[in-house]
Amino acid sequence: MRRSTADLSAEERQTLRRSHERLRAASQELEGLVATESVRGRWDPEPPPPEILDAARAAVGDAYEEMARCHLEILGAPAG
Repeated sequence: MRRSTADLSAEERQTLRRSHERLRAASQELEGLVATESVRGRWDPEPPPPEILDAARAAVGDAYEEMARCHLEILGAPAG
């Protein structure tokens, strides 16, 4: 059963907000590692070490799973 967002408690709203913020932060960290553009005449980005890239990818996956779980538990519907 889907719940209306109007029925959420302050704690539930905060839990959802934190899960979205965690996913956003993890995504931005990964983006910073892989989507950095070179600046002509100044520098070329170094590729990140594989273990750092793997950790960033895992953080995005974990954050997404947490956000999806929160949506299902609190709203009664999958995220997206």
